[in-house]
Formats: sequence, structure tokens, C-alpha cells
Amino acid sequence: MDSPDQARTAVAVLTPLVHSTPASALSNPTPCDEWAVRDLLNHLVGGGYMFAAGLNGDSLDGDPSADLIGDDHIAAYDGAIAAFSSALTDASDLSAEVTLPFATLPADVALRIAAADLLVHAWDLATATGQPFDPPVEFVESVTPFYAEFISPPLREGGLFGAEVHAGADARPLDRLVALAGRQP
Repeated sequence: MDSPDQARTAVAVLTPLVHSTPASALSNPTPCDEWAVRDLLNHLVGGGYMFAAGLNGDSLDGDPSADLIGDDHIAAYDGAIAAFSSALTDASDLSAEVTLPFATLPADVALRIAAADLLVHAWDLATATGQPFDPPVEFVESVTPFYAEFISPPLREGGLFGAEVHAGADARPLDRLVALAGRQP
């Protein structure tokens, strides 16, 4: 599965979870240390705009810690995902450089980061809100090798990821992925 397909699939599996998240669940804790559902959704909205700007060759202005979801988390998410999806449609050269706040990378790598991040956070959201989540195994298995390489010791030491958790030899591919990202499946 190529990186644009991964990104589109990530959006497709995450969107129904966001749309089914009631406002009453925004204060629920998530598997992400120190984040409630509202914080997680805010991260997803900010990430959508960040990756869209990078893919479009635009700079990203604003405070990354600002409240981006306001009183309507679904509309805020939909706006960010529309911007990301539009930029994804226009991203025909996967070798083009994409500047993000943390690095300048080929578009292919940026999209793989976005897809893996959205997939893991979809699991986080489903877990925090009690929603079923069963993404396509092919998608999960296509994301995992990249993420295993991407999650380096400096990212773990910097607090972006927890220590890898042992998922067990017979764990589902999704459980292995979230364990890799430091979550307890």
C-alpha cells in the first residue's frame, strides 16, 4: 500500500470514530498520557492543518497549543481533514520536500508519518470512547514496518512515545502496532 493510500485509509477509519464521539466524552482520559479526548482531537485537528500546509508548501502560523476545536469538535475535525485531503489529492510528487515543524522530509515519508499517527490515534480514540475499531489488517501491516523504524530512541526519550510494550506472540497486528507506540493493547 503506497503512502497516499495509507493516508486516505487512515482518514477513512478515523472519521467515523470522530463523528461518533459525543461532546460528553471530551473529558474522557485516553491511552495518551495526560491527554483527554478533547486534547487528542485538538492534536488531530492541528496535525491535519500542519500536514496540509506542509504538502501545499505553505508555512503554518499560529500557536500549536491553541484550542482548535472550540465548541464543535466534529466541524473542526472535518475542516482539518478537508484541508489535508485536498493537499493529499494535489500531492503528485512523492519525492517533493515537505517542511513540517519538526523536519523537512519527502512527501512519501510525511504521508507515512501522518497515516501511522492517525491510525494509532484512531485506536486511542476508540479505546477512550468505547467504540469498536477494526481497521483493515492489510493497512495496519503496511504501516507497521515504517513506524517500527520511525519510532527511534530519541523520540521515546523526548516523550513523544512511551516505551514499547510487549504485545505477545499471538497478538493481532493492531495490538502489535499500538504496543510498538507505547500503548497497552
